[in-house]
Amino acid sequence: MPSASASPTPQQTHKFPCSQCGAELDFDPTQNALVCKYCGNVVSIPTTKAEIKEYRLDEGLLAERTEGWGAETRSYKCKSCMATVTVEANVVSTECPFCGSNQVFALEESSKVIRPESLIPFKVDQETAIAKFRKWLGSGWFRPNALKQIARGAQAQLHGIYLPFWTFDALTSSWWEAEAGYYYYETERYTVVEDGKQVTKTRRVRKTRWEPASGTHQQFFDDVLVYATKSVNQKILQKIYPFDTKALIPYQPAYLSGWAAEEYQIPLKEGWIQAQQIMSDEIRTACAQKVPGDTFRNLSVDTAYANITYKHVLFPVWIASYRYGGKVYHFMVNGQTGEVQGEAPISWIKVLIAIVIALIIIACIVGGLSLLSSLGGGGTSALFSPLV
Repeated sequence: MPSASASPTPQQTHKFPCSQCGAELDFDPTQNALVCKYCGNVVSIPTTKAEIKEYRLDEGLLAERTEGWGAETRSYKCKSCMATVTVEANVVSTECPFCGSNQVFALEESSKVIRPESLIPFKVDQETAIAKFRKWLGSGWFRPNALKQIARGAQAQLHGIYLPFWTFDALTSSWWEAEAGYYYYETERYTVVEDGKQVTKTRRVRKTRWEPASGTHQQFFDDVLVYATKSVNQKILQKIYPFDTKALIPYQPAYLSGWAAEEYQIPLKEGWIQAQQIMSDEIRTACAQKVPGDTFRNLSVDTAYANITYKHVLFPVWIASYRYGGKVYHFMVNGQTGEVQGEAPISWIKVLIAIVIALIIIACIVGGLSLLSSLGGGGTSALFSPLV
């Protein structure tokens, strides 16, 4: 990465005024351009031929870079969920996009933020995200009817935000050892008592012959994804995967104009530890498949990592947090693919009604079968006997 620097100076910051009316331009996902919401002026974002670089992990761990966002920003910290959100400098108050709380307070601009190397711009606009949110929230018979009112106010609930991620590349070389098991069968005799007499019988018994086994495994990992946020529900976040990292473009502050972005809460070192675990699990599975025989035990894997590189990237996510019954529920839309996942309450009254209806149906079926059975005992033949 470029050398470390202090927080952005005025020469490094960027604003995007409209050339026609002077208002601020915002990034519009539907046009992939800066758009003035007042006069409709559209300004394309200049494309750059800059290469998206991978940076050596060892150098990154020695000195994390301090580059800021490259634009004039203001950071807020939520007292409720402790998320740190970065918005445009002219925004003087906001609510937390993660938990919906208005308990936010301003922070000084961080001088320890590693500027993202690349990002995926929003492809899903707010109108589409709202439609998906309403459809998802209103679907499902077991959900409370009150959710329809929450869905109607979706525009106030839904926030588009760039979430921070790390990606890691590594070339791995592994040495594995295990005991390989080979099945074989033997015939055994056993006795049982039948009609008061002892009877000898035979049966085939499966046994396992264990032999030592070992081998090597090499694997290259490309863009292993590790989220760098602690503010969102990680289970929901992982369910809206994947993000297509092939669509990454060089970072430009213009793509954040009008949008919020979260500072990473998981530092580079901790992100690499998580990436190693992801790689290790996949390597172990691959080594297990290489053990010969029918089964195995005592598998041990020793892995060396080389050519380790990383990127700091931003991915687009629509987030909704809403309260129902005193509890906060979360919902997300993948801002690139439109994948939707979330949490929703259950109406236990509707569940109880469904159980009662099911019991009534079962009772009717059982009663009908009993009636048919009683008729079949003679009543049926009498009813359908021919006339003479």
